[in-house]
Amino acid sequence: MEILVAAAYLLLGLLVGFIAGAFGLGGGVIMVPAFLYLFKFHGFSNEIIPFLAIGTSLFASTAASSAGTYRHLKNKNLNIKVGILFGLFAVVASSSLSFVAVSLPAKTLKLIFGFVLILVTIRLFMQNGIKDVEDQKPAKYSYLFAPIFGGMVGSLSAFAGVGGGIIAVPILHYIFKLPFKKAIGTSNIIIIFSAFAAAVSYIITGLQNSSLPQFTLGYIFLLAGIPAGIGAILSAGMGAQYSFVSQNRKLKILFALLILLVDLKIFFDVLN
Repeated sequence: MEILVAAAYLLLGLLVGFIAGAFGLGGGVIMVPAFLYLFKFHGFSNEIIPFLAIGTSLFASTAASSAGTYRHLKNKNLNIKVGILFGLFAVVASSSLSFVAVSLPAKTLKLIFGFVLILVTIRLFMQNGIKDVEDQKPAKYSYLFAPIFGGMVGSLSAFAGVGGGIIAVPILHYIFKLPFKKAIGTSNIIIIFSAFAAAVSYIITGLQNSSLPQFTLGYIFLLAGIPAGIGAILSAGMGAQYSFVSQNRKLKILFALLILLVDLKIFFDVLN
């Protein structure tokens, strides 16, 4: 039974890693709702499941984005300077706000994540048919907004367990004037910073909770996070390569529909 469970988390990681590399998303949009569902079968308390789902998602997202960044770097498909600048401000927000997130009611976290998924769906539909910009040097004024945008990305990591790519990619594309595919690659750098910082905060906060189940490191469930992280590492490079050579229009529409279905499920569970 344990082998089947580990295999399920490994397969989830493979899916998430591909999505992370291909679209610049940390993968939390898939992992968090999946963990919210799967963790019930481990007999966890309903009150701690959302925090374990978010913490474990951040752990695996860090692995996925690290592997995706490596492939995008080999393809010269990212802007390191912008990614690091953006990411540093995301660290400040994600690490500090994570301590606030774990004090919120579980229902509130589910609602926050539900609204985040709505933004994901809208963004993916709007990407269809976008004409890309030429690679150019970002305007000097755009760097002045890095603290604000980095804070927004970090906030999403803290409260929803996602790396923040859903807002990082369009900001990098429209404000920092990066080509869309290079925005995806750069988003992977940012997610490493934001997801890792938030994951550490969830570990520290969770260590103060003596009622957590076995095989947890703070609010990270290792029996799910490790196989999911391994799967994500294995497939993120393939996703990044796919993004580099493909248009992805039809895949984005299908993915947006999938996210919409997940979103409807979450709101249905909250309302009932």
